[in-house]
Amino acid sequence: MKGAAGEPIGPAKQPVQPADLPVRAVELRRLFTTFGYLVAKQGATAVLGLAYWAVTTHLFSAGDVGLVAAASSAASFLGSIGALGIPLLLLAELDSLPAAVHRVAFSTGMYVACLAVLILSLATLALSPFLGGSLRIIGADSTTAALFVIGSVATMGTLIFDNVAIGLHRGSAQLWRGSLNSVLKLALVGALVLVGTRTARGLLFAWALALVASLACVTMLRLEPTPAGEGSLGHRVALVRRYGVLSLKHHILNLSINSVFYTVALIAALLISPRQLAYFSTALLVESTAMVIPYLLALSLFAEISGDQSLLHRHVRRTLPLGLALCAAIVVAAEVAAPLVLRIFGPAYVMNGTTALRLLVLVGPAYVIKDHYVAIRRAQGRLGHAVKMMAAGTCAEAAGAALGGIYWGMTGLCAGWAVASSCEAVALLPAVMRVFRRDPAVE
Repeated sequence: MKGAAGEPIGPAKQPVQPADLPVRAVELRRLFTTFGYLVAKQGATAVLGLAYWAVTTHLFSAGDVGLVAAASSAASFLGSIGALGIPLLLLAELDSLPAAVHRVAFSTGMYVACLAVLILSLATLALSPFLGGSLRIIGADSTTAALFVIGSVATMGTLIFDNVAIGLHRGSAQLWRGSLNSVLKLALVGALVLVGTRTARGLLFAWALALVASLACVTMLRLEPTPAGEGSLGHRVALVRRYGVLSLKHHILNLSINSVFYTVALIAALLISPRQLAYFSTALLVESTAMVIPYLLALSLFAEISGDQSLLHRHVRRTLPLGLALCAAIVVAAEVAAPLVLRIFGPAYVMNGTTALRLLVLVGPAYVIKDHYVAIRRAQGRLGHAVKMMAAGTCAEAAGAALGGIYWGMTGLCAGWAVASSCEAVALLPAVMRVFRRDPAVE
């Protein structure tokens, strides 16, 4: 049998032996347990987050809510820059290290990343007078500034915690931490209302304190005590030197993948009118929410696979068809139900955002291929090659969106992005299909 290009696909697969069935069952259970906890955490935080925003928007002024939204968005952005690839490195590599060094590797990564975000948040405060009306306020007084810095550093800490929980197959720890954070934030807001404190500073206090308190779930990671001498400064420096380059590769790769969303949003802001930008942003929010499940499936694959190429093959055969099937279902649902979904935002969004949403969901299947490609290259130890491909793909997607926006406005921007991302997926598909088709164990 031959593939599309005429090359042999490989020898016929040997039937799975009965002795292999328990091993396969364990592999499958681990993969979908990780996925299940990710989905549960995402669902729980989404529901509690909706309740939080419903309370704050009704009981606090729009200006105060906007300030906290700007501060938390800035903290997330600083986290993406200051992470230095450490969360992804720990997710991918920590489980392969001896259990005795898990705690010191985790704490070292936490110290380095949080220090980087601390420096970035202080720099942001220094520049806040020049960053526009919303962010200018975070440096207006020492209390607000301190809450912003604490919240920014804690945001980085929770990101590392969640990735370590996934990497160590402690999905319940991630679920509990995210839920605790959301519940505490909602409870603190309720307490503020009861004592008559309805200010932006109070909301910032609830945001920062809930993040810090949720890190108390660190005991659920069940990290072994650090052996004597392993926690010394010299040993930590050695860990940084050993994994520093790999961590930066993860960082560059992550930026090359995720920066396209910031870039496309910026292109939209530059090329289309504010009213059209509102419709585009709403459609993009709905699309991102709908496509989170296929993304979490690919993230589960990233956490589970290792240098075992046969295991990589088996997992890709499970996650790739499922991810594409989920995306196909979402695309079909969006084509039919887009007006119904957008109706909750108002009639104008139905009239002007339906086409944009129907085009944006077409980006989803391409990203299933893209996310699988990244996970495969990580397992193969070819991150450098993946970085180059992802950087080129990001440039192509940005160019497609820009050209479409210049000539055909919002609709052209969405279509240009969808076409460019689909072309990128076609270029990446052969590498993914090679792993999907061929099991090294039978070659």
